[in-house]
Amino acid sequence: MDETVVNERTDKKKLLIAVHRMNVGGVQKSLLSALHALDYEHFDVTLYIRQDRCDLLSQADPRVGRIIVNRDPTRYYRKPRAIFYTVCLRLQKLLRRDQRGTQEALNAYIGGRRMYYEKKRYFSDGVRYDAAISYIQGPTAAFVETCVPADKKIVFFHGSVDENHALHEAIFPSFDKIVAVNNDCGEILRKLYPAASEKITVLENYVDARRLKADAAEYPIDRAGKKTVLCTCGRFTPVKGFDLAVQTAALLRDRNVDFLWYFAGDGPERASLEAEIAALKLEKQIAVTGFLQNPYPYIAGCDIYVQPSYEEAQPMSVIESNLLCRPVVTTATVGGRNLVKDGETGLIADFSAADLADKIERMTKETALYDRIRNTLLRTDHSGEKADFCRAWEELLRF
Repeated sequence: MDETVVNERTDKKKLLIAVHRMNVGGVQKSLLSALHALDYEHFDVTLYIRQDRCDLLSQADPRVGRIIVNRDPTRYYRKPRAIFYTVCLRLQKLLRRDQRGTQEALNAYIGGRRMYYEKKRYFSDGVRYDAAISYIQGPTAAFVETCVPADKKIVFFHGSVDENHALHEAIFPSFDKIVAVNNDCGEILRKLYPAASEKITVLENYVDARRLKADAAEYPIDRAGKKTVLCTCGRFTPVKGFDLAVQTAALLRDRNVDFLWYFAGDGPERASLEAEIAALKLEKQIAVTGFLQNPYPYIAGCDIYVQPSYEEAQPMSVIESNLLCRPVVTTATVGGRNLVKDGETGLIADFSAADLADKIERMTKETALYDRIRNTLLRTDHSGEKADFCRAWEELLRF
């Protein structure tokens, strides 16, 4: 089935939230928190998922009135022109020719056909929404801007760099609000889009501490007799810096630090990461868990949470580590600097294996530093955050 209707009432305002997918990721986890914060007395909520990747969908608030999943994302590749471009790409690869132009042409064609299909299949029923939210920037924002009939439109920007600047310049004028995930990211957007400055607002990510702690207690982790357990959660993609983590682990081993580092996740870079781990003979120091529906016992059970990313706007795993009172070592991303107070709630490292290893080693050796950070996290009061988050959503949806 493409659609699930859970609850619907005609006197409410109609709100659509679109997201590219609902697999495990920071954007998706923050969306789950948002769905639990909405005012369902006043809004009939439709969630539209553009790809059939729905690992986290079961965690969505049951009050969501309607869930639509595009369950045939491959149909666009079966069109004659798409087949032609695909054949050309394979020939160019075989002949070692430049493939960039053909790949761009294929992406543009697929993107256009996909939007046409989605609009015709899911948004041509005459329903007009009071508000439509693209919960991610980029192509999904373009889809909402072009294809979803709504009186007001909002786009969330979960990033600290803009990889689709030309696209956003074209579509941002059509949005009523542009939402950054922290003040630093908001300032970056204002510099990139000065004409849209008045539309830019900030709504920081939120995690329900009660639900998180319940999930974190689900099972124990194996410390394998190691003195220090490290953890990094995330999708294995280049931006997440797992390659940097492997290099850091090699340095820590060579310095005789007694540790086990859990890489909790999966993704397209897994094979290359495991090959590098094997090449450096780090199998006793790094354990790759694979996909986990619930990775939180690994965060709760570690001594230090490490965020080695090259770019982060507002990393959910760092927020989760703070709530679980785990000291953090993070690279100096926008989100890392925003969430971690250096020397108070964690340590901030440069984007180098040497400095990351220095900070981790310092945390393992300086007991007073570690205890001070841990006590600061234990004393932090998060009790008012949920109410603040709900008020922020209420304000965002007040037109």
